[in-house]
Amino acid sequence: MGTEVVISSEMKARIIDKVVRVLHHAHSHPEKRRLLEGRERLNFACPYCGDSTDSPRKKRGNLYWDNLFIHCYNCSAHVSLDTFLKDHNLNFEGEDRIGVLNYIKENQKSFSLGESLEFHLFEKAKNLSLTFDEIALGFNVYPINSLTYRAYPYLKSRLLHHKTEKFGYDPRRKELYVFNLTPEGKIIGFQTRDLDGNNGGPKYKTWNIERIYDRLKKPLNLSEEEIDSLNKISMIFGILTADLSRDFTVFEGPIDSFFMTNTIGLTGVKKQILDFDEIPTVRYFFDNDIEGKSKMIQKLKSGNTVFMWDKFLKDFRIPSKKVKDLNDLVKYEFKNRTGCLNQLDKYFTNNHLDLIFI
Repeated sequence: MGTEVVISSEMKARIIDKVVRVLHHAHSHPEKRRLLEGRERLNFACPYCGDSTDSPRKKRGNLYWDNLFIHCYNCSAHVSLDTFLKDHNLNFEGEDRIGVLNYIKENQKSFSLGESLEFHLFEKAKNLSLTFDEIALGFNVYPINSLTYRAYPYLKSRLLHHKTEKFGYDPRRKELYVFNLTPEGKIIGFQTRDLDGNNGGPKYKTWNIERIYDRLKKPLNLSEEEIDSLNKISMIFGILTADLSRDFTVFEGPIDSFFMTNTIGLTGVKKQILDFDEIPTVRYFFDNDIEGKSKMIQKLKSGNTVFMWDKFLKDFRIPSKKVKDLNDLVKYEFKNRTGCLNQLDKYFTNNHLDLIFI
């Protein structure tokens, strides 16, 4: 057995100082900048999602002392302290960072697929799903058709205008709604995209089931653990429609996932809410950029199946700069008719010798 790694009171104080700096940079409201210290955890307004839009007193971000992981019960962000600080342009240096990393490694808790995605929770998510009309009343959202200003031209520019049932539009805020649907077409979560860039804050905002129910002032009479698991499910696009018993493909975001069948869409490569790695039928198709490729290299080294961007683009003589993701590839193919989309399946690999082709 190795030497037990402990965290000193001095180190705790330095961690608290770092978290406070993150909160001051992320939030403008004094209450949201306030940190609550407990024996087992720190409690604060989550800097990833901004936490509650109704009450600045709500603090659903948590840093747990027993494993130095941050978890938000609003947006379901789940990252180590090291990643949390990097995401907010801070970090520990030297021995402090080594100590933090060692502590995380020794005390890491698994948030595996099996823990969170049990069958009864799938059924519960379906039972909690909402109709478009319910969302429309609470969020000022309208269906999209060919006459919808801004939203329909945007979808058409991305060749998604034939999938309008997956979207909604708020004309006042000029926000596109991307829905996470059940097989029956009801809504368990959604992501909004600011089409104008004038609303302030991030371009994309993700709403899990708890946050939606909170906005609609509907009670969720469930345990905190059940709500946490359902929040995760509601932020994984396609999770209730994909068949995980056969090959399914995981994308960084929901938009790309709409161009293939049997797919999962995440809300960013940095925020993989659940770990699909233990499912033998999983394939990863992340973006053709540094972050996406780095993540796929990690996945391939772990024995998972990933898409070989470099080999694919070279074989079809497609300029890499023109194609960042599957949506870009579909648009490129629409103009150039190379026939490449019919060959995608041939460019997945789980052979670690193919690292040079990622």
